[in-house]
Amino acid sequence: MGLKERLEKEIYDFARENELAVSDINLLYAGPTMRTRHTLVLAFTNVGMFTFQFKLGEAEMHYLAKERLHKVEIGKKNLVYQLKIQALTENQSLEAGTYLVSKYVLGRKWHRATLNKLLGLEGKSLFEGGNDE
Repeated sequence: MGLKERLEKEIYDFARENELAVSDINLLYAGPTMRTRHTLVLAFTNVGMFTFQFKLGEAEMHYLAKERLHKVEIGKKNLVYQLKIQALTENQSLEAGTYLVSKYVLGRKWHRATLNKLLGLEGKSLFEGGNDE
């Protein structure tokens, strides 16, 4: 089983256990710095965002419900793209995270497909204010 299939299985298992109906999964490699661009896989779904952080070959999964996501935008930098994600915290304040995203990841067509989807938003945000895509 490949990486994409393993991550999708984890998402579907989590969704089944938590009575969520996941119908769409878009995976993307990202990282907070140039050196760590491939230590995270973000999964954008119709129910929210899943984050997989890799440590010593194991993936630790986190889930953020769509209702908590405020804004997901992408913009060009010199050699990479910059992904900005804003989400509501427990006390309803906005918290932002910035990630670097490679233009290509060899052998990962799903990365490029998700990147193209985000770039196709043309100034719009994925999950604007917790709304549907």
